[in-house]
Amino acid sequence: MTPEEMDDVLARHFAGEEAHDLDAVLATLTEDIEHDVVGLGVRKGHAEVAPLYQLLFDGATDEVYAPIRRMHGENFLVDEVMMTQRVLGDLYGVPGNGTVVTARLLHVCEFRDGLISRENVWMDTAAILTQLTAAQPSAEAEANAD
Repeated sequence: MTPEEMDDVLARHFAGEEAHDLDAVLATLTEDIEHDVVGLGVRKGHAEVAPLYQLLFDGATDEVYAPIRRMHGENFLVDEVMMTQRVLGDLYGVPGNGTVVTARLLHVCEFRDGLISRENVWMDTAAILTQLTAAQPSAEAEANAD
């Protein structure tokens, strides 16, 4: 695939994520997709990947991906973005409470037959957890609220 073709597939993939459109996201992935989010494990195929995306859609909103840099190789790309999202549910065991977090993501995507055949996602979980825990009320503040 050309860099432009890979960019188009990834743009459609991100647009599906931002719209919380599971069908649009799955349409950018091969049936035998290998999806590896570091720290969350590897999932294979649409049947295993779909619940992860639905969980992400249910737990966050207002996602925005700001590009930092992208490098292309033969049928793969490395994409670095700054992601901002509002966390509604628990993330890594920390309540989101509607907190807006911003963190860097690195995607390594492989392509086959015009679709993403492997997606490896590295995210700055330390930055996310720092922002989520800073937004939590302290025990002292909770005691004083009573």
